[in-house]
Amino acid sequence: MSQSDCDECFLLHQRSYGETSIIAEVFTKKNGRMSVIAKGAKKPKSKFFGYLAPFNKLSISYSGKSELKTLTSIDTNLARSENTLTKTSYSLLYINELLMKLLPKDAKQEDLFDLYEIFLNKVSSNEDLEITLRHFELDLLDMLGYGFDYDIDIDTNNLIDPNKSYSFVAEKGFRKSDNSTFFGKDIINIKNRKLDKVSRKHLKHITTEAISACLDGKDLASRQIFKKIRQ
Repeated sequence: MSQSDCDECFLLHQRSYGETSIIAEVFTKKNGRMSVIAKGAKKPKSKFFGYLAPFNKLSISYSGKSELKTLTSIDTNLARSENTLTKTSYSLLYINELLMKLLPKDAKQEDLFDLYEIFLNKVSSNEDLEITLRHFELDLLDMLGYGFDYDIDIDTNNLIDPNKSYSFVAEKGFRKSDNSTFFGKDIINIKNRKLDKVSRKHLKHITTEAISACLDGKDLASRQIFKKIRQ
């Protein structure tokens, strides 16, 4: 790695380091998820102060050969001039936490970086948040190798019948079920990402089960926040 590298990134998470510095987990276009230290970033006169914010694309320069890189500059020209994401911040924090849990360190994920940027643009354009979330979750699962077969019944190896009812089995796929209101046509619509034609309850169940399996059953902090808000 050269002494100074440049990349586009999104902030996923940050934590204090000492009295004045910040360690940030960023999702970069060239190198995937990385850890960088922004020295003195908590000082009001710092060149980093106020710019390490989530959901804005930044252009950064960093140096170092260890796993923890040193942030040297931030170009804020790529950042949105207005924050229009306030109403959906909890959902966005959930997605960021999900990426933190599932993305390996220092592994290039350029397609996923582009997918995440498209996701943020859709949210800021006030598209249907729930459908946008389900879309991203399903595409994320596919890109990271956690996707499932939409074509075959896992028990019989027969093609999915649009008129038969099925149930979802995490990490495997779909099996015929006489007691389900979820049909083969719904599976086909999910495969083709025609999510507006599928029950939101079924979509939420499938993505929740699939993601929980990827996380080995561990719950996300953001989900716990959602539960408390609803109570």
